[in-house]
Amino acid sequence: MKKRVFLGALAACALAAGRLWADGARAEQGTLDVLAARLPAEVGDAARKWLREDPKEMKAMLAFSPASLEQEVMVALAGEPGAAQFVLGRMAAEPAETDTLVLKVVGYDPFWADVPGIAQELRGLAKSAADPDLMLAYLDAARRIDVKLMRRVLTARIAEARKAGDAGALAELAAADERWVIVERGASMPGFMRRPPAVFAALPAGRPIRVVGMGDFGSGTQGQRDVAAAIVRMGKAAPFDFGITFGDNFYPSGMTGADDPRWRDWWEALYGPLGITFYPSLGNHEWYSDDGAAAEIAYRSPTWRFPSPYYTFTAGPAQFFVVDTTEISEAQVAWLDRQIASSGARWKIVYGHHPIFAPERNAKAGAYMKYMQERLWPVIRGRVDAYLCGHQHAMAHMDPHDGVRFFMSGGGGAPLGKVARHDPGTKFAESAFGFLTLEADEARLTMSIYDTDGAPFDSEVVTK
Repeated sequence: MKKRVFLGALAACALAAGRLWADGARAEQGTLDVLAARLPAEVGDAARKWLREDPKEMKAMLAFSPASLEQEVMVALAGEPGAAQFVLGRMAAEPAETDTLVLKVVGYDPFWADVPGIAQELRGLAKSAADPDLMLAYLDAARRIDVKLMRRVLTARIAEARKAGDAGALAELAAADERWVIVERGASMPGFMRRPPAVFAALPAGRPIRVVGMGDFGSGTQGQRDVAAAIVRMGKAAPFDFGITFGDNFYPSGMTGADDPRWRDWWEALYGPLGITFYPSLGNHEWYSDDGAAAEIAYRSPTWRFPSPYYTFTAGPAQFFVVDTTEISEAQVAWLDRQIASSGARWKIVYGHHPIFAPERNAKAGAYMKYMQERLWPVIRGRVDAYLCGHQHAMAHMDPHDGVRFFMSGGGGAPLGKVARHDPGTKFAESAFGFLTLEADEARLTMSIYDTDGAPFDSEVVTK
């Protein structure tokens, strides 16, 4: 009898959950239908077919003007592989400003290279574009796609050399891949800027360390100022030894140079009062302009030390490995493998911009994580203690995998994004502003994420 009662209760719970899911799905579809009705017919039909946005975001879009709504939807559709042909066919009818934003997605999202005839189509649209800036944006996206396709030949040859165990060929091809990364991105960065220095000591061995980190922050918004103020308050109460960043350090596309006024207003004024040095990493926004990444590496200040796109340093009982995740070259993979293998540090911490595992379900985030799981995860799996990142504008803590712990601190100040709080493997996730701390001695590694009041969201302690 007790078993039947239990099973009946379980069935009732399942039925109730099903009804809640159905009610939520109907509400989401209802909001989408309202939005679609405010769009041109074919754009509205495409939104119904391909968009799977967060219900809160869709409700927020109800306040947009028709033109802003159409732009938002077109950019979102550009990130959906199934909508690629529709977006391409629609571009001639969209305003230049919308097409320019869409082309940023087309040039960077890998799936676009597999759209048949895409580069030729973009060149054709460039010829008919009346706006000179739009013409250049079309050509830039076409160039990126052409180079992506050519790099696949190099990537295949690298795989052959690795399989054959040909170390000489692999080294030569990896060096070439470094150059092709710059060609694909169209960035103004000489090759010597991509060469990492030898491992260096940020702090002496044999002492505990206390570190602060944040990602996705340089926006000049109140959110950034609130996070910076919380970090400074905590640093005054219990000083930090140094800081780290998880990329997207400045929006919308990195700095224009070492003399950009945002260095004063969005960096030195906010984080300088800590009196510490930060060791940054690059995000995708640094690569959205010709000079963004190079400008951050060229900047010199007691608060900022950025020797190359990827590098490693020691501090107390830990070694930190900083990676550039927007495009992970073969040379970077080989470098990271060697550096981890040769490290004798008690704690090994890798940090960069993009997540390997994260509380997100949309197709674009899925593509990033698939790339990270293919390129970076095999190198660090079971070999390091933690991977720290940003990219999603949220705070999160994921389940460990093969001895690696995962924290995301992407709430440094840029507008917050959606987060799937109840995804499998998620210990904590919140669309909120915040920052991360890391403390380590010979026996214990503690990682914590905080809100702008300095209250802890979540933490994990690892012992050896």
